[in-house]
Amino acid sequence: MSVLQERIKERRLNLGMTLLEVAEQLGIKEATMQRYESGEIKNIKHETIVNLAKIYHCSPSYLMGWEDIAVPTTAAHKEDNEHWTEEELHKIEEYKKLLLAARANKQ
Repeated sequence: MSVLQERIKERRLNLGMTLLEVAEQLGIKEATMQRYESGEIKNIKHETIVNLAKIYHCSPSYLMGWEDIAVPTTAAHKEDNEHWTEEELHKIEEYKKLLLAARANKQ
């Protein structure tokens, strides 16, 4: 199984999604989604990979195996050893951006 197929399945399971849920969001049949994950369909369209990345809240590069980090991490995440959910990590990143923007406005 290629990195792409492994990561497609891994991300779906980590997010607690079913094959049917992902397939519906992609506008494909559940069986097609299962064939993506199993590697039966080897040449997945670029557009499909981009859409999967949006659904899975990661980059297409991560799904392709070109990056090793699925979601953004923060220093807080690394230092406190908490097990943050992906949604919480995204909120942390958004809050960090807001703080940096506010800092820039003060200067």
